[in-house]
Amino acid sequence: MATPPPKRLSPQAARALEKRELRLAAIAEQVNDGSLVVRKMTAEERKRSEEQRAARPPKPPRRPAR
Repeated sequence: MATPPPKRLSPQAARALEKRELRLAAIAEQVNDGSLVVRKMTAEERKRSEEQRAARPPKPPRRPAR
């Protein structure tokens, strides 16, 4: 079974994708050289985040798709 041809991106979507890839490459470079450290949240940070989220008003419901 043949694979379908890839979909063409609009110029705006192509630029957005290129910018995203550049940002991800910059993050990867920072992680590799040690200037950026990615770590898991501590239990205390997680608890504080949940408390702040609970204190916020709920988001309005999304509009249904047509």
